[in-house]
Amino acid sequence: MANLNKSTFDRLIEFVQLDATAWGEREPFRFVNTSTFATDHPDLGVVQFNGVAWTPMAFTASGWQRGGENLVQPTIDVPDFGGALAVTLAKYDDAPGAPVTRYLALAEDVIANNPQAAFQTERYLLDSVASDGQVLTLTLATHADFRRAKFPNFKMGREHYPGLGSNLLR
Repeated sequence: MANLNKSTFDRLIEFVQLDATAWGEREPFRFVNTSTFATDHPDLGVVQFNGVAWTPMAFTASGWQRGGENLVQPTIDVPDFGGALAVTLAKYDDAPGAPVTRYLALAEDVIANNPQAAFQTERYLLDSVASDGQVLTLTLATHADFRRAKFPNFKMGREHYPGLGSNLLR
């Protein structure tokens, strides 16, 4: 009952998967923003989720808000000391359009190995990559935004939609 009036979740875990297998990678890059704390060095362990191992990494993600007239363009800042991930993505010309999947789950469900632990799954495409040598910034786009598609793809007029603007005061 203590969490009844809270608007945020305790122990929310975020999983991100960058799938560059279409460019030649053997496995997708999988990282999670927590650790099992089973070893003295939390960054050396792995987290098991959905039957695969996820690498603990202290990443930050922002821009997931929806609504309004602005584009949803989330960014993920991944620590990339030594530039290993940046070099790998540069080898594939930054892998534009690579599928990126974000899972959110509660820690209790992940620890219990619940196969339905992810209560929110979001799919995006990799739009651009920027690196300063220590932090790799992945900018994502929705499928429609990645293709730069517009809905509709022509200027709407009354000849196409006779009721357009009929409720406006004249």
